[in-house]
Amino acid sequence: MGEKALVESLVDEAIALVKKLDDSAIPVAFAAWYYYVDADEWRLILASSTLDALLPKQEAVAYRKVIDALSATSPSALSVSDLKVVATTYPLLQALKFLVGTGPQGIARVHCSDCTMNGIFIKEVVILRSA
Repeated sequence: MGEKALVESLVDEAIALVKKLDDSAIPVAFAAWYYYVDADEWRLILASSTLDALLPKQEAVAYRKVIDALSATSPSALSVSDLKVVATTYPLLQALKFLVGTGPQGIARVHCSDCTMNGIFIKEVVILRSA
């Protein structure tokens, strides 16, 4: 199985989404493009303490808030199927947050591949925010 490339337009639109969520009173604590080897796909992982109260029981409400922000950015490449909304306690997030710290409003493009963090193998990830 060949690894799918993450295109620049998806990264740019993910950054626009993070900024829109911040502006919508849903401050993003963590955002990263993560490559899931088993599914052979990239997913934009998003976490916000504001959404934590909705997860997992009101997951649909959490996704609706993110989808509303996404729609407001008028994306051309990024879609709902690319998103994965998780709690700030999500194990993968806990492993990745040690790689980089951006601050609550910061944006980065930190790329890591073929590494293990806290016992979790990471094929490839692009961290956009880790606050």
